[in-house]
Amino acid sequence: MRYSEWRWVSVLIWALATLVIAESWADEALPDPALRDQAVQIQEQALAAPRPDWLIEQHETVADWSVTLRDAGSSTTIAPSATSPESDDTATEPSSKGLTVTILASRALGEAQLRELFAVAAGRSEVRVVFRGVAPGESLGDFIRQIHGLLREASNDMDSDAFPRIEIDPRPFQTPLVEVAPTLIVTDGVGVEVARVSGISRPDWILEQVGQGRRGDLGVRGPTVAVSEPDLIAELQRRLAGIDWDTRREVALARYWERAAFAELPVVEKPRERRLDLTLVAQTDVTLPDGTTMIRAGERVDPLAFMPFRQRLFVFDATDSRQVAEVARRGAASRVEGRLPVYLATQMDRAAGWEGYRTVQTALHDPLYLLTPDVQRRFQIERVPAVVESREGVLMVSEWVPEG
Repeated sequence: MRYSEWRWVSVLIWALATLVIAESWADEALPDPALRDQAVQIQEQALAAPRPDWLIEQHETVADWSVTLRDAGSSTTIAPSATSPESDDTATEPSSKGLTVTILASRALGEAQLRELFAVAAGRSEVRVVFRGVAPGESLGDFIRQIHGLLREASNDMDSDAFPRIEIDPRPFQTPLVEVAPTLIVTDGVGVEVARVSGISRPDWILEQVGQGRRGDLGVRGPTVAVSEPDLIAELQRRLAGIDWDTRREVALARYWERAAFAELPVVEKPRERRLDLTLVAQTDVTLPDGTTMIRAGERVDPLAFMPFRQRLFVFDATDSRQVAEVARRGAASRVEGRLPVYLATQMDRAAGWEGYRTVQTALHDPLYLLTPDVQRRFQIERVPAVVESREGVLMVSEWVPEG
C-alpha cells in the first residue's frame, strides 16, 4: 500500500502558516526590539483582516480548474429513482461534467460510515470528502494519523491507485451554516452551488437529481449526526487569543543566545596574508536563452571578473574588547575609503545576551552578524581577527595581532 499517494489538498494554507508562526516564537527571535514588536502587530492585523482572494482560491483560477475537469471527461453512473435515494439500480447516465460533489463529513459519523464515505469517493476526481476542523486541543498531525488509519482499514474496498480526496476546509460549512453530516453539496465549474441534501452519502443520487433538473436544498433524506469538529478558523483564533505573546518573546530572547552556535577560532599570534583562489571550472557549457555559448565546458572562471567584491569582511571575537576596538577603528577607516565594512562575530557573550550584542553593535555603528559555517568555509577563515578584501582583482585574507 503506497500511503504517500494519499492526497491532502486545500488544508487552509494560511491557517497552517498561522500555527507555524505561533509555535515558532520559542525558537526564533529578531535582534531589534522594534522589529519584534512590529512583527507581532503584523500578526495581529493578519488575524483581523479578511482573507485575500489568492488565499481563498485553491487553484490558479476556477475557470482553468473546471476546464481541466471537463477535459478529463468524467461522467457518473447514477441510480434512476428519485424516491429511493439509496437504490443501486443503474439506468440512466446524465452528464456531470464540470460538477463537483463535496461530502461534508464528521468523525461523529463513526469509523464504519467514514470508511464507506472514503470508498465512495475513491478514484473520483469530482468528489471530495471535507471535514470542518479538528477536535479542540487536537493537532493536525493527530487528525491526519487517525484518518490514515481509517484509510488503511478501508483500502480493501478501493484500488491502490484510487485514493479519495480528503480535505480540511471550514468554508463549505459556513454559508449557509451546516451542522449535520453527511451533507452533499453539488457546485458547478465556477463554484456556484447547484443543489444540496443531508442524510445521504452517495454522490450518484444527488447527481441524478441535478441531471433531472432539480436545484436548491433537497432536504434531509436519511439519518444524520451533529458535526463534532469546531470551525478550524474559529479554533485557530481561539488558540491564538490564548497565547501570551509578551512571554513568548521574552522566552525566545533568552533562549536565542543559549542555543546560538559559535565558531571557536584561535587568536592570531603572527600577522599573515593569504590569497584566495575562487576560480571555478565549468563542468558543462553555459548557454544563454538565445543559444549563445557564454562559458564552455572545462573553462576556468573567476567570479571576481563578473562581480567585483567591494566590501570588507571583518571577522573577530566579540568577547575580546581588544578585537572589538580594533575592528571598529578599521571599519570606520574602510567606510571613509568607500569600502563597506561587514562585521562577522565568531563569539558573543552568552551571559550578556542581547544587551551585550547591542553594546558591541553600538561600538561598531553598523549591524553585527554571526559568522556562519558556509561563510567560514568559503573564505577559509582560520584565525581572528581577520579581514577579507579585494585588491587589484585578487581576494586576500589578512590576519593581524590584536593590540593592547
